Amino acid sequence: MRVVIPRLILSCLLLLLPSVLPATETAIDSNTIVRIEQRDVIGSDKQNILPATQFIGLDAEKLADMDLSLHFYGWGRVDLGDKSFNDDYTDGGFTYGYLRYRFNAANADILAGRFFVREGIANEQVDGISARTDLPLGFGISAFGGANIHNRNLFRENSDGKGDTLFGGRFNYRFKGMIDLGISGVYESTAPTLLFHSNGDHRLVGGDVWLAPLKQLELIGHSSYNTETSAFAEHSYLLNIRPMQHLTLSVEFNEHREKSYFFSWAMFSGASFNPDDRSQSVGTVASYEISKGVEIAGDYKHYKRETGSANRYGADARLSFLDNALRTGIGYHYLNAGESFAIGSNPSATYHEIRTYALHDTKTYFGAVDLLGFFFADKVFDQKSALEGVLSVGYHITPSLALSGDVSYGRNPEFTQEAKGLVRLSYNPVFGGKGEKK
Repeated sequence: MRVVIPRLILSCLLLLLPSVLPATETAIDSNTIVRIEQRDVIGSDKQNILPATQFIGLDAEKLADMDLSLHFYGWGRVDLGDKSFNDDYTDGGFTYGYLRYRFNAANADILAGRFFVREGIANEQVDGISARTDLPLGFGISAFGGANIHNRNLFRENSDGKGDTLFGGRFNYRFKGMIDLGISGVYESTAPTLLFHSNGDHRLVGGDVWLAPLKQLELIGHSSYNTETSAFAEHSYLLNIRPMQHLTLSVEFNEHREKSYFFSWAMFSGASFNPDDRSQSVGTVASYEISKGVEIAGDYKHYKRETGSANRYGADARLSFLDNALRTGIGYHYLNAGESFAIGSNPSATYHEIRTYALHDTKTYFGAVDLLGFFFADKVFDQKSALEGVLSVGYHITPSLALSGDVSYGRNPEFTQEAKGLVRLSYNPVFGGKGEKK
């Protein structure tokens, strides 16, 4: 079942491709990447990694002079050197592929195929159907349902731990562009029994809010409740305040209970968490645009979990020149962690982080350099730091065709040295209704 449905969806989409050509507007997003990497992992032989990956996306609007559109994104990989992932030299798949029909009234539409759902507390990927519409008096409703998207089987298991079907929806109320309140739910069919992992069923209900009574004030957030554990799984809220021009203040609060949040995630053995364990983070960011092309920002965040707490704070400066063709920045952050905050055998998670970058883009060429360093309070695998530098250069062959390459080198506790590179060919044309390029 899990193999037949994706193939059926993909086959139907391919059959529709001839009707795409006369569409009013068709956009293609093509990226061909050949990655070059030499892996030198402690305790293992050196590997020469050379995967060639093709990413392809397509968006076709107003098919057959209708309010119908086609959207697709997929990828394929061939290893030209040592195996880059698992035991296969080739791999591929499609991330999404669906037809969308927009109705001329009530802001209604319907999707069919493989798509992502981001409605209220739902953040899912599904093979099926989704529909939404506005209702009178400011109300609205949406619903989705279909087959779950399965990943690779877990180690020593014949399943990825997910149920086969998934459905849910959201009911909301909106008033004059000032407030949007919603209640939503996600229900997954019973998860299979696993031999070597513990997992539960993915079933959540919750509420979300968007509140903007003034243009200087905005509140966004949601809370989800796990019906299987009878406890809240997550709270996530963000408050944006703009007290004056060019100044933005943000305050965020996040909390999740480990058991309820990871209950259906077999890789984390969600069912074995202590029900009382929880993680919290509270933070604030202040950014100010001093002048056109000069912005500074400072931030602070406090982390708390059952094993300990930590504080992270720092600042960034961002500058732009030549009508934003040249952009650069520098930042420093410090994570001051308690002794028990680190997970694993490392005695401390405290570190300094320094980053600087520069990007330059013109009609003919573009380039970027990015330098990043982490400096640990205590050695990690006998290393005091993790360093990486990335250099990128590219050339616009035509306005829609570009050739570029990246080279990076680094040293960190896992790799004694890590050298990587890639070559990228990007093609992003937009065609009009009769096939002419825009």
